[in-house]
Amino acid sequence: MTVQIIRILAEPMGLDLPLNQLGEGAHYDHATHRLFWVDIEGKTIHVLDVVSKAHSSWTLTKKVTFAVPKDGQLLLCLEDGVYVFDPQLGEETAIATLDLPRDHRLNDGKVSPEGRLWVGTIDTSDAPSETAGLFVLDENDLKLVESGYENANGKSWSPDGTIMYHADTARSTIWQYDYDTQSGKLSGKREFVTVDCGNPDGLCVDDNGRIYAAIYGGARIDVFEPDGRKIAQVAVPVPNPTSCTFAPGEPNMLYITTAYNGMDEDERKKYPLAGAMFNEELSAIS
Repeated sequence: MTVQIIRILAEPMGLDLPLNQLGEGAHYDHATHRLFWVDIEGKTIHVLDVVSKAHSSWTLTKKVTFAVPKDGQLLLCLEDGVYVFDPQLGEETAIATLDLPRDHRLNDGKVSPEGRLWVGTIDTSDAPSETAGLFVLDENDLKLVESGYENANGKSWSPDGTIMYHADTARSTIWQYDYDTQSGKLSGKREFVTVDCGNPDGLCVDDNGRIYAAIYGGARIDVFEPDGRKIAQVAVPVPNPTSCTFAPGEPNMLYITTAYNGMDEDERKKYPLAGAMFNEELSAIS
């Protein structure tokens, strides 16, 4: 089987956007044509109007790992829980918090097709253990669904919502589950793919059910069919892509966050675009 190599132009969106120490959580809101993402280490929420090209940002006092619009406000994952943020007042209100072990924080979050917020945690210590987990927001409570992770990371769903994908970054594995949209229950956990040369981070799924995985440390986005066959990879001109999303109604436009976190001075000089937001039209994938 031939794997297509699609190369992104080495220019970040053609806009004067800030570089992200740890860009994450790319999300496109079709209703407002706005692109949302966060810089976790920079504690910053970014919003870009892709029509007017207007960019806004808010810097918080805690690390922010996820942000999506909700009823005129923003639903956030901060390092210790889920919050609602009022952009007009610049204030956040807690919905549900966790008493996490030392060096643990919330990580990548995503809202399922029927509206449930799922979020993982990560052990950020120098010697991480398998003490992180996968949680779901139930009313005003974060409930543990699975434990035994070092880094419970990206999530996405099949177009019909009945399959959930979850990136287990430390094991270089993406898991697949049967997903009950009525109850939010997971079942039938099985390995979807194990990734070589890098670690899976953020995930998204296109209208055809293909899975796109940002490969941290691999300088690429891997593209898989629902049966696990890798059919393409999108080369990114920086080592650490972190998340990706499609613009609904623009199925071939992929947005990609990246990071310069952990790079030394020489690496920053070698990859001056590390931390940029990229976009690319993917009509070449057949």
